[in-house]
Amino acid sequence: MPWIVWLDLDTEFGEDGSVRSILRPPKPEHINHNGHVNAPVIYRVAEVAGAGAAVMAAGAAGTGAYTVIRSSTIEYQRLANGGITASSEVDLAVAADIQRALQAGEGRDIDVDISLTDADGTCTGACEFVVSMRPHRTERD
Repeated sequence: MPWIVWLDLDTEFGEDGSVRSILRPPKPEHINHNGHVNAPVIYRVAEVAGAGAAVMAAGAAGTGAYTVIRSSTIEYQRLANGGITASSEVDLAVAADIQRALQAGEGRDIDVDISLTDADGTCTGACEFVVSMRPHRTERD
């Protein structure tokens, strides 16, 4: 997606299904008037990690699934200096449930937590997303 390319993220996928999206160093256009990573940029980095963890959790059952952030909350705890890292993973039981649902042609909403840290590894905030996953739609749906 072009906006992910614009962010210029490094994304890491763990064997445990975890996802880390890393914006380091931020580009000048990622910085606000106070010299810190701008809040909408932080949200987008978190979105890549959160939705990515949901997609990883769905595994092969999620191929072609419609995935969207249904709702979100974000709590900024301190300014992000030098970059931002968003980390997330989905519990194995939730992953098994989403896989079963998608294989049965059903959708699911899952809660995904994302932690945020700056370039020094200091916690800067947290997000909670509800990620909706729906089976692949045909043209007539």
